[in-house]
Amino acid sequence: MENELPVFTAALELPAPWFVSKVNFSIIDDVKVLHITVDHTAGSTFALDGVDYPLYDHRQRTWRHLNFFQHQCHLHARVPRIKTKEGEVKQIDLPWAQPGSSFTLLFERQVIELLKEGMSASSVGRHLGIGDKRVFRLVHRYVSQALSEQPLSPVKELSIDETSSRKGHNYFTILADREVKKVIGIAIGKDREALAHAMVDMEVRGAYREEVKTVTMDMSTSYISGTAEWMPKADIVFDRFHLTKKLNEGIDKIHRQEQKDYKELRNSRYLWLRNHDDLKPDQQTQVDELALAYPTIGVAYRLKELFREVFDNAAQNSSIVPLKKWIKEAWSTGLAPIQDFVSMLHNRWYGVVSYFKRLVTNAYAERINLKTQEIKR
Repeated sequence: MENELPVFTAALELPAPWFVSKVNFSIIDDVKVLHITVDHTAGSTFALDGVDYPLYDHRQRTWRHLNFFQHQCHLHARVPRIKTKEGEVKQIDLPWAQPGSSFTLLFERQVIELLKEGMSASSVGRHLGIGDKRVFRLVHRYVSQALSEQPLSPVKELSIDETSSRKGHNYFTILADREVKKVIGIAIGKDREALAHAMVDMEVRGAYREEVKTVTMDMSTSYISGTAEWMPKADIVFDRFHLTKKLNEGIDKIHRQEQKDYKELRNSRYLWLRNHDDLKPDQQTQVDELALAYPTIGVAYRLKELFREVFDNAAQNSSIVPLKKWIKEAWSTGLAPIQDFVSMLHNRWYGVVSYFKRLVTNAYAERINLKTQEIKR
C-alpha cells in the first residue's frame, strides 16, 4: 500500500507540508471503513495572520470524507497548534476541513449538492449515514457564512412578517427589503426578542435601523412595540390585506350567527369572504340575491366591498376622507363585529393613515412566506 500513498496525497489535493502517511481498512460488524492518515513533514512551520510559527503541540482529530467506492472513509490527522507571541495557543487552519467541523470540505459539498437537488435533510442523512440534525447544523453554518459575505445596502423600505417553521407553533421572524426584494434578517420566534435578533442579523451585514423610513407589518403587538422603540423615525404601515382579513373575521361572525336562523345562508360562507369581482357570474348573482333577502349580512358584505374599494382607489387618490366616511357609515350599522373592527382602526390609526401616505404593503413579505412554505413541504 505504501507505493500508492502518493496517489492518495494527490487525490486529496494536499498541499505541502501535508501528505498521506498510512491507509488501511477496518471491518466492524461487517462494516468496512477506509482510514486515511494525514501527516506533515518534520520541522514544518505554520502560518497564522501572515506570521510563520514553529509547532507547539498536536491534537488528534478525525473527519468523515467522501465514500471510497461503497465504503465509508475517514481522515485522521494530528492537527498542529502554535503559540503566538502573546502566549496564546491556537490550532492552525487545515486545507481539507473548516475549523470545528467533523466533515471534510468535499463531504460537506456533497451534502449541499444533494440538498440543492431536492433531497430533504433527513433523506440526505440516511443516504450518507449521518443524523439529520448534523445536516441541519451544516446547512445553518453555510447559510450564515453566505449571508455574512453579502453586505447590504442601506435599507429604507422594510417589511416584517412571521412564518411557521414546521407543524405546530414554531415560527420565524423574517425581515425583508421591499425595494431590492431581498431577505435581510431572520430569527426564531415571533416576539420582540425575535425582532431584535433579526435586526442584529441585518445590522451585522451593514444595514442600520436608523436609515429605515417605513415598516410594513401586520398588527402584532410585539412587532409594533419593537419597531416603535428601535426604529422611532420609521412610519409603521399596517398591511391593507391584513386589515381586510380582520374585517373578514367580523363578516364571518355575522354570517355564522345569521345562518343559525336562516338555513338558506348555510354553505354560503365562501361567497361572503371572497371579493365580488373574483366570484363566478352565477356566484355573484347568488350572493347579490342573498344580500337583498337577508339585509344584516347584506349590509356587512356591502361594507366589506366598499372597504376594498377605498384602498384600491387610494393609489389614485391618497386622501383619507373616503375611509373616514366608511368608518362613520360602518359604525352607524350597530353591528357589533363591524363596530369592533372600527374600534380597532381607531386604536391603530397611526398605522392605518400611514398607508394613504406611503401606499405600500407587505405583499413581498407574503410571497416570501409562501415560498418558505413551499420549501418546507
